[in-house]
Amino acid sequence: MPYSLRFARVIQLVLFSAFVAVGQVAAPLQQPATSPSGSAVQPKSAAWEDSLWLSVMHFFNPRLDSTPVATPAAPAPGATAFEAEPGCSVAPLGQIDDATARQLEASTGSNAVDVADMIPAAARALKLFELKVTSAGGTMILKSAYRPAAYQKHLQDVWYKWMGELKHNHDLSCQVLRTQVQEEFVRHRLIETQHPVAVSDHTRGLAFDATVDLPATAKIRRRPTLDGLARLAGLLRPAIVADPVHFKFLGATPPRYVALRRRRNA
Repeated sequence: MPYSLRFARVIQLVLFSAFVAVGQVAAPLQQPATSPSGSAVQPKSAAWEDSLWLSVMHFFNPRLDSTPVATPAAPAPGATAFEAEPGCSVAPLGQIDDATARQLEASTGSNAVDVADMIPAAARALKLFELKVTSAGGTMILKSAYRPAAYQKHLQDVWYKWMGELKHNHDLSCQVLRTQVQEEFVRHRLIETQHPVAVSDHTRGLAFDATVDLPATAKIRRRPTLDGLARLAGLLRPAIVADPVHFKFLGATPPRYVALRRRRNA
């Protein structure tokens, strides 16, 4: 705003405030109040200077106004807006209600893996397995660990929505929803031949998913196998063919430590 126009607005506001203040003072002067004894009581002069000053201050700094201003609520983390598509008979995906599940849903990369909420023994087995893979010259990428029940249900909903209602749906009015659900399916690395169960080893804190690459020539004398290293850490792949990245904690002491204890007690 040009300086001259702003100055003119200030002058206008000052004159208006002065007019209001004078009117407020003049009103009681026209009808002076009387005291109990019948004598007229002179009205007190209004502090119109303060009114003018406050008006100017409010003009330059609106934050002096004590009236609270409502601010829009921030969206919940990970709360994707799954909205119904007009004309489409397929219902959208449901919202994730659990706060922990929403946070996990919104995470990316290594932050999307929750190891802290695994059963402590299973988390230690995971760490031991990772050390053994590294010692053998291999690499390991952790994809998933603990999952809240609400997060597991979301995976179920995505799988059934894609496989049962949208994969072969060519209705033009459902294509936006179809693309949205397909992106969720791919982002969660779901497998078409295996649907997520309601209660899994992940929700119990007993399992994790990881891709492991072992070199053709190991750093140790005898080339280890993936399942051999897993057993040494107290882990097992219960579905090698259907779900090769899934490792489950056996809940028992690794065989190597059992052998060492037997030797010590012998």
